[in-house]
Amino acid sequence: MKKLWLVLVVVGLGLLTWRRGNAIPEELDPLKVVPETHKLVFENQFVRVLEVTVPPGSVEKWHKHAQRVVVDLNDFTTRSTERGGQPKESSRKAGSVRWSDAVIHQVENIGKTPGHAFSIELK
Repeated sequence: MKKLWLVLVVVGLGLLTWRRGNAIPEELDPLKVVPETHKLVFENQFVRVLEVTVPPGSVEKWHKHAQRVVVDLNDFTTRSTERGGQPKESSRKAGSVRWSDAVIHQVENIGKTPGHAFSIELK
């Protein structure tokens, strides 16, 4: 019985931590911070789907994403800086799918084509 109780406590704390890591404070919500590049296309109790379109030369303000899957819809190049980190350049390819842990970042489209992607955030 003690083992079962311990397992339930550990799993419960893990779920609380996971959900807390995915919480997005309003002041960092991309729908509020960068509404010109992020549009809500679907939401339910499990996921929030954002369509993201970043024009060439555009720099997004700091914002947060929950854990998510990102589907790139075209080829584009970005420079992304995570809070406390160094800028990283990345070439995205149409049709690529990637996992991203929760992140606070700033993104710049440094290419010649608009960045276009779907961001499927876990709640």
